[in-house]
Amino acid sequence: MLKVASMTLMKTASVVKNKTQSQGFSLVEVLVALLVLSIGLLGLAALQTTSLQYNTGSYLRTQATFLAYDIIDRMRANSAAVVDSDGTGYDQPTSSAVSITVNCDVASCTSAQLANYDIRKWYDRAVATLPNAAATSPTINIGPTKQVTITIRWMERDLPLSQTWIVQL
Repeated sequence: MLKVASMTLMKTASVVKNKTQSQGFSLVEVLVALLVLSIGLLGLAALQTTSLQYNTGSYLRTQATFLAYDIIDRMRANSAAVVDSDGTGYDQPTSSAVSITVNCDVASCTSAQLANYDIRKWYDRAVATLPNAAATSPTINIGPTKQVTITIRWMERDLPLSQTWIVQL
């Protein structure tokens, strides 16, 4: 029986000895874990940056669409000034050259004055909303059959972009 008891004591002592040797992590394991974690975080940061870039581009295209539909709705509401060959209505190819003579928000305006007012306000909103819209002003061209072509240009990620809408009024 003594022999059995001594083996049990030796076995218990060796288990305790192994537990004390395997506690904690080595410095190499910690550095490898930090490397894996930092690569993962860098990937997430790159993903977030790309997501923000695409989100900004989508926002700018949406704003250009809103601007185009805004001026189209204004043309539908003021259809008398859509095609007037004297160049005082909506048929002005360069919207930045339009000057406002009457503030139609507070005063009564003719159809042509309202068209000039609408174009100038629309151009100002385009410049305020889209990057570099002042350098490449939006254009409105109206064909003889009231086919309206609206082109809006802006800069996105250092690339010149444009969108064109063709509408039959």
